[in-house]
Amino acid sequence: MATIDVNGETLGYDRAGAGAPLVLIHSLGTAAWLWAEQIRRWSTRFDVVAIDARGHGRSSRDGGFTVRNVAADVAAVIDALGLGPAAVVAISMGGPIAANLVDLAPEKVSRLVIADSFATQGEAGAQRAAAIAATIADKGMEAYGRQYAADTLVEDGDPAHAEALAASIAAMSAEAYVEAANSVFTADVVDLLKAIRIPVKVVVGDRDQRTPPRLSEEIVGLVPGALYETIPGARHLANLDRPDAFHAAVDGFLGA
Repeated sequence: MATIDVNGETLGYDRAGAGAPLVLIHSLGTAAWLWAEQIRRWSTRFDVVAIDARGHGRSSRDGGFTVRNVAADVAAVIDALGLGPAAVVAISMGGPIAANLVDLAPEKVSRLVIADSFATQGEAGAQRAAAIAATIADKGMEAYGRQYAADTLVEDGDPAHAEALAASIAAMSAEAYVEAANSVFTADVVDLLKAIRIPVKVVVGDRDQRTPPRLSEEIVGLVPGALYETIPGARHLANLDRPDAFHAAVDGFLGA
């Protein structure tokens, strides 16, 4: 376990390996642990850093959570650890964060993988955030986390993944989770994606029910030259659901 102080926050992160820098941005309600299998595989070739976003995992949330300030945190960590320019892999809420990161600090990102994410959810995003807040107010974080894990991961997946996901969400404060959900689900990074000029690959589980493939296809249509691949049998967290297929889709692009 390591921590770093940037932008008035103390952020937890995991780091392993040596080689070209690779930065990982996790999904809402998770933390660096989400990338454990990827860190194990990629640390044989890369200097891998997985950061806990504000209010998640080991990280503070003194200045509040917005997609933009989390992107600024990632840029500051890349600077502080001397990583840039780094390849970035971002999943789910990591997609809008990564789009903001490239906008804020284009010189710090060499290439980008966006997994199971979106450019905008429009009015549906605001409605989703409101529904989450109502559910959490009614049932609490522990019950919400269990239901989220059951609804998100594949039915034949490792039970330990569901336990870790439920526990990660339950460990967050309701205020932190709802604040993050509001910022993430109302994010609109359409114009930021159009401006990207680095290599991008978009991947998505073909059974993703939270950010379905059509949303990833929209990203591909916005980013000049973006590549696209679906991951058979995976739902929303494709790296947990089908790690072998996830790596088959991503590894060649990262090593190009």
